[in-house]
Amino acid sequence: MRILLATDGSTNADAALNVVLYRPWPAGTVVRVITVIEPLHDRINKVVGLFGLAQSAAEAQKRLQENCRSLVLRYTQALSAKFGAENVTADVIEGRDREKIPAEARSWKADVIIMGAHGQAASEEFLHGNVAGYVVGHAPCSVELIRFVSPSTAITEIAREQPVEEDKYLIAVDDSEHSTETLNMVLSRKYPPKSFFKVISVAEPLPYQAYSGLGPWEGAGSEEFSELVDKTIEAEKSVAEKVVASACEKLKAAFPDATVDGEVLEGYARDRILSAARDWPADLLIVGSHGRRGITEFVLGSVSKAVAAHSPCSVLVIRKNAK
Repeated sequence: MRILLATDGSTNADAALNVVLYRPWPAGTVVRVITVIEPLHDRINKVVGLFGLAQSAAEAQKRLQENCRSLVLRYTQALSAKFGAENVTADVIEGRDREKIPAEARSWKADVIIMGAHGQAASEEFLHGNVAGYVVGHAPCSVELIRFVSPSTAITEIAREQPVEEDKYLIAVDDSEHSTETLNMVLSRKYPPKSFFKVISVAEPLPYQAYSGLGPWEGAGSEEFSELVDKTIEAEKSVAEKVVASACEKLKAAFPDATVDGEVLEGYARDRILSAARDWPADLLIVGSHGRRGITEFVLGSVSKAVAAHSPCSVLVIRKNAK
């Protein structure tokens, strides 16, 4: 396993470090720690260079570099104790972080990027193209976004006598080939002893026009057509139940000490997945980068990307590594 751990020193970034330190990993796992700093002194010089502030900008950039080197050193020392110094490397890279992180994952051939769900910037920026959102959409490999455990989640888990540490994994599946690949990657990883897995699949309603008679289908809105729509939904629910049952069987076989449960939900996938993660509550939500509708939907704003943006817990978006 090749883990690229990207950090900016934020609370969520430190939570990502703690997750990597906590989890069991396959033998031979290697970790590369990076932090990316933008060469702000160059931008500042273009604006204020005429005012004699170029030297101050250069000195500020130098201090930033020193601070970042101290940051990655702290991460490296902690990771070396777990993985061995020979299996941990680190670097401070200059450039735009949203571009450099996927590029580093590509050149280093990472299996997964692990990073904070949002860093020094506000979380609301996710949908407007922040670093985490960009990385999810452009990485050549799986991406895991770590969120610090919220007080409300911790209180809920304590009240229900559930462990607060990460051990509850919510897996969203469908009947697509991509979802099968996602489950296979889940099965290939290691998890804490006596973990809890919950598999869900969402049967979505047909478009409103199919019921209202406003759509292009002949007979739409009639009693006969409505009956056909209902039968279609029931058939999709039946398929979803088989997909969930199969996934649960494979998880039980792979992790006999784990508790495995499954459920088929009805509604819009994004809303139902998010509510399931919140109500359980999940520690890690696992989804494929795209499902039955293909990669185009993901790039344009798929369920996976929306879930990554709004999940109440950490999210692992699994993507088959680019060749």
